[in-house]
Amino acid sequence: MHLHRAFYVSQLASMAALMPLLGGRFEAAGFDGLTIGLLMAMFPAGRLFAAPLWALLADRYRVAGLVLRLAATASALAGMVLARAESVTTLAACLFVFSALRAPIGSVLDAFVLQDLVDRGRPREEYGRVRLWGSVGFMGGVIVASYWARWPVPPHLFGDVTLLASAALSFGYPWRGSGGPAPILPALRELAASPFLAPLLLTGALQALTVSVYDTFYSVHVTALGLPPMVVGASIAVGVTCEVGLMALGRPFLERLGPTRGLLLATVSGVPRWVATATVTDPVWLVAVQALHGLGFAAFWLSGVQRLSQAARVEIAASAQSLWAASTYGFGALVGAGLAGFARQHVGSEGIFWMLAAVSSFASVAAVWLWRADRPPKG
Repeated sequence: MHLHRAFYVSQLASMAALMPLLGGRFEAAGFDGLTIGLLMAMFPAGRLFAAPLWALLADRYRVAGLVLRLAATASALAGMVLARAESVTTLAACLFVFSALRAPIGSVLDAFVLQDLVDRGRPREEYGRVRLWGSVGFMGGVIVASYWARWPVPPHLFGDVTLLASAALSFGYPWRGSGGPAPILPALRELAASPFLAPLLLTGALQALTVSVYDTFYSVHVTALGLPPMVVGASIAVGVTCEVGLMALGRPFLERLGPTRGLLLATVSGVPRWVATATVTDPVWLVAVQALHGLGFAAFWLSGVQRLSQAARVEIAASAQSLWAASTYGFGALVGAGLAGFARQHVGSEGIFWMLAAVSSFASVAAVWLWRADRPPKG
């Protein structure tokens, strides 16, 4: 498990070094809201396009470790180019390529962790106690990245180090499993016919839309309110601390509520969070309300991964998780980037969060649909 934890830390720390401050970076460069939205749409577009293809390759030929190595190494190089890009065209191309190359890492790594838990005779509900290290890495990465500009070191060095560390750690995984090509088509058909799948993916897409827009545009909103940048860092610290706490309690949380009700709780929590974010101007209260991120992300992510893990056969473990990745931080984040860019241009940063409150309401309706579809038949 130590390798899994270290890999999560390095992967999410590298993302923290590159992504959360991009919105502010683009605004400082003079890009308008629609341009920022278009640029940020390149990242989920790359994931939506590439994640299922990578995962199918990993499952079909039992080469999950090889896919992980290729993705981590190639995306590290692409991320280093992204950190140095400046023009709109170059940034758009770099974001798409970086995302497409990085797309399978989360799905394959989650599949490795879930299978490792099974092999050790431990319940899959303990996944959160391993995944929380990614959240720790992300929070640490945001803190370091926020202060990096004050230090007399090259500005992109932190991102370079974390990206290369992740690439090096990927070589600790076995490059392939035993046996020849796996017959994955019957298992994929079985999963596709499951009545819970459509509402699960819809709920996940809507919930990820809200969280991804928050990740990109929250710093823009804080700047628009005239508040200091430390408010962004404090908000992320509070939110991720609550996220880590819930992930540490993931096993009792999932055993008591189950993944379906866990997702419903996550979606409902977004409504008051986004309304408060749109209306509150006091920095203390604005930071405090981001504690709801613990439910908004951790409960949502743990529940979705757990439900797909329960339903998918072992031979399509990575493919099942790639559906979750593609629907959430692929399709959901792609739509969110376009909507948020439009809202930023026409109704300001407050309008973005009013929009997210409405999306969370729709996500809650989708979660109720999932709960009804996933109930065992009577009798």
